[in-house]
Amino acid sequence: MKKWWMCLVCITLVVTMASAQTREEKLADWLKKFPQADTDKDGVLTKEEAQAFLKQRIGRRKLEIPPTHADVVYGSHPDNVLDLWLVPSDTPTPLLVFIHGGGFRGGDKRQFDSSLINNMHQEGISVASINYRLTKQGLLAEGENMYPAPMHDGARALQFLRYNASKYNLDKTRFAATGGSAGGCMLMWLGFHPDLAQPDHKDPVLRESSRLQVLAPRGGQSCVHGPTVLKWFGVKALNLSKQKGIVQSSSKLKQPAAKQLALGLDASPITHLTRDDPPIYLFYNGANVPVNEETPWGTWVHHPMFGIKLKEAMDELGMECCLEYTDGPPVTEYESQQDFIIHKLKSLPKDAIKSDPQSAADGDSVRTKEEEAAKWKTTGFKQANTMGGGEAAISKRGKFRVFVLMGQSNMQGTGRAKELKAPYNEKHDRIRIWANGRWEYFVPSQRFGPGVSFAHQLADFWPDDTIGIIKVAVGGTGICGFEKDWSYERAELTFDGKKGPLYKDLMNAVAQAKRISQPEFCGFFWKQGAADGTKKVLANEYYDRFKQLVSDLRADLGAPDMPTFVPVYMKDEELLKALLSRMNEKDVLKAKRAASKPPENDGELLKILLSYINDLDLPEAKKLGGRRPYIAAVIMAQNRAGREIPNVTTVYPGRLPVGADGTHYSTEGYITLGKITASAVEEFYKAKE
Repeated sequence: MKKWWMCLVCITLVVTMASAQTREEKLADWLKKFPQADTDKDGVLTKEEAQAFLKQRIGRRKLEIPPTHADVVYGSHPDNVLDLWLVPSDTPTPLLVFIHGGGFRGGDKRQFDSSLINNMHQEGISVASINYRLTKQGLLAEGENMYPAPMHDGARALQFLRYNASKYNLDKTRFAATGGSAGGCMLMWLGFHPDLAQPDHKDPVLRESSRLQVLAPRGGQSCVHGPTVLKWFGVKALNLSKQKGIVQSSSKLKQPAAKQLALGLDASPITHLTRDDPPIYLFYNGANVPVNEETPWGTWVHHPMFGIKLKEAMDELGMECCLEYTDGPPVTEYESQQDFIIHKLKSLPKDAIKSDPQSAADGDSVRTKEEEAAKWKTTGFKQANTMGGGEAAISKRGKFRVFVLMGQSNMQGTGRAKELKAPYNEKHDRIRIWANGRWEYFVPSQRFGPGVSFAHQLADFWPDDTIGIIKVAVGGTGICGFEKDWSYERAELTFDGKKGPLYKDLMNAVAQAKRISQPEFCGFFWKQGAADGTKKVLANEYYDRFKQLVSDLRADLGAPDMPTFVPVYMKDEELLKALLSRMNEKDVLKAKRAASKPPENDGELLKILLSYINDLDLPEAKKLGGRRPYIAAVIMAQNRAGREIPNVTTVYPGRLPVGADGTHYSTEGYITLGKITASAVEEFYKAKE
């Protein structure tokens, strides 16, 4: 502490004396007194370097909590050290890893506020902070410690912490990361990049996983590939100067070589994004202001456009991505980025992949209290748990009619709860949802899907009965993720393996619901299919897999005739028109010639066209069907199910209103979908009377 105060006095004296000096003289004096402030070691101290040095010293002063373990060596380089602030616990704790910023050329592991440690420790979360190799010329420039050295250091730090998880009492399945600027870029790269674990490596540290489960960058760059960044900002050049009032146009510098461009792509986190990557909360201090060639470097390099483009990509994949910036839409799901970190780390499922679906489905396994609590915090119940409005008893009056809701993003729902109006945002005496391991009032607090209006309309239809909803839905999930005979390998065909066996989640709820209530299973509401439209094999097998799912549910729920309701985007005749509008006459003629006999009706022509698309190479199929080239086969399979499987009803809601992302329904769209499907339920039961 004494050393710090001496440093502070020196800085204060320098600042006071500088009033009679020019800026250049002042910076020269600073350089003599604090040579370490010259981060690029060029012998000239810039204003920005001086400010960064002062900020670093102040940042260190803020960090008043001494580490439990300081300067722990995790690799061979002198910069491969980390600090640990462990929280006392009888059980392994989740871990938040802080990765400092500094443009990959500066910064230090003590550059963050003590409040982060305090807030995490209050929630039982330990904290680590790492140093890593810094570059001299820049991340992508030829020179010492250029890419991928810093990223590989970050990966090794995570692997080291996992290898020593027992020593430090850490839960290696619950690692999150936060950090600003370069640190945000690195943690996104680590979060999206394929696992760097090498199972057969002689170094046991490198056998561990480098993956993160939760991402929380601040001002991070999702892309460092120059041409892509220019395209995102809609400019021909950017200002690379770090000095205020000076423009250093990127167009006037030597253009990057092919190797640098390739490295830029590989170093960009968004390049490695896949559907199985962890949830993220992006934070940017600035507003989404226009950028031009004179925009200061510090403004555009931390611009929310980096988050906007990443969110667009993640939304398209049905992934969870929260984005906060100055003039952007508010994040309503979480109070803050730290609230997101805490919520995610404490709700992650434990060992979901290694569990046995059948034993759980039978409800006969013996669990510890921790395991019992964890089974209600799986991916399958993630959203349903936010829709509960508090524990609620089941009325003994009338029947308890329970409906199972399953599917992907438009079943999970992206509607904002704050947009709901009465009665959908109020407790209803006769509507329940399975949330947090019990029956609760159905009152969404964050997001919602079609289940809300569905349940309310059916409560009106059966005024003497209680309506129960068991919802297991996860965005971007293929049908293999919902199978009873679940396997990680099949689920991974649509990158869903890490979500675990969703059928098991459902059966856990069913078994417990039967212990505490007397449910009568009155219907299965299924909204899914888009994910399977991306793979030929899944689209071709869709009908058989769906038929098996319906059969398994009816058997395991003890409801052999349980009706199933499937909202479908279009009927076969509409599907045929859509295909013909996309295909030119030459393609249609080729398809007819390839058939064994000419089509006698529209149904046969539809089959011929789908067979033709099925035989195309993937690039050619994508020209006709877009990023889901086989979705037409999935839609046709769903229509077939409505014709051929007993008590399966296909519902055609037509074109529903969509939200701002252009893909998922708006509040009005979800309410309408729920009502239309509820009307189909009513028609089914009226016909039975």
